[in-house]
Amino acid sequence: MAEEKTLPGWPKKRLVKEVRSQLSSYGIRPTYTLWHATWSWANSIAKSYYHTSWPIPSEIGHLYVFLLLGQMHQHRGLKLPYRASKVMPEEVRKLLTDTPLALPDDSNGRQRPVKHIALDQAK
Repeated sequence: MAEEKTLPGWPKKRLVKEVRSQLSSYGIRPTYTLWHATWSWANSIAKSYYHTSWPIPSEIGHLYVFLLLGQMHQHRGLKLPYRASKVMPEEVRKLLTDTPLALPDDSNGRQRPVKHIALDQAK
């Protein structure tokens, strides 16, 4: 079977195709830097076993998403839109409480003024 020789560890082309398929099912198109880092990480995992064994495609996809979220957080791109944390339903808040994506406390004292528009005035 043919290998993808541009990636660390030379994974099988079929494995690379399955990982791309996993990511594209969520609308994610990999960028080179994170894609290469993901395969480097997956190669390290594969080599950690007595017999080299690559992680399954969904696990490699998870590695990519994890790195993507880390990059977004580092570049301050992982934020909720204005007021989203203030009007969050309790069930959503419970889901996000004990995750690495725990919401920052937005109590910095500054708030935007709220415009109230009556329904009959809106045109």
